[in-house]
Amino acid sequence: MEQNSPEERERAAFIHLKRSDAALHARALPHRGTISTRIKPKRTNNALFQSLVSSIVSQQLSTKAAQSIYARLVEVVGGNLTPTSVLAVHSVKLRTAGLSEAKVRSITELAQAIESKELNLLRLKKLPAEEAVKELTKVFGIGVWTAEMFLIFALGAPDVFSPGDLILDRQMRKHLGISPDVSRKELTRMAERWSPHRSFVSLLFWKLHHVQLDAEAEAKTKGTK
Repeated sequence: MEQNSPEERERAAFIHLKRSDAALHARALPHRGTISTRIKPKRTNNALFQSLVSSIVSQQLSTKAAQSIYARLVEVVGGNLTPTSVLAVHSVKLRTAGLSEAKVRSITELAQAIESKELNLLRLKKLPAEEAVKELTKVFGIGVWTAEMFLIFALGAPDVFSPGDLILDRQMRKHLGISPDVSRKELTRMAERWSPHRSFVSLLFWKLHHVQLDAEAEAKTKGTK
């Protein structure tokens, strides 16, 4: 198995949680082997660029709409989405894919940063998460949340927790019994107990959220029979 793979990191995270947070470890056990399956680390700068562009396209859109626009964008740039192919197309033509002016600017500035060597997406793997986020958010249209999701899902960064994510915020408060008055800055500090496996805990909280939604939907279905 690939060294330091998501599966190996999941096993290490379980060991860490057993020592640092027994209650969360117990909640995670029924889902062992399924928590890190969403992590698909990209191996090239082009693959990372495409993943980040997809994230930009998806902002404030449904999954179906975002997929349609992304597919049209790939067609507009000639079938191969790269920084070079994006910069070869006029912004007016990029907009015909269904992109807003702001998203065209964001994607173009990202392509320019990569082409000029100002930004190397693969190299971000070697930086602490906070520094990587700072580098990404220099690009217009890439906020902290988008950067953190990119680190977790595309780069496979092992130690990222995003208190700005509404689901993570709610799940953490529920797990630790924290009132709404506690700031997100304080949540970030408290999440340090799970370091260096905060990405795993993020994935776990998302998993628990969806399990809860499925259980509620099933109960509702049974109640209507």
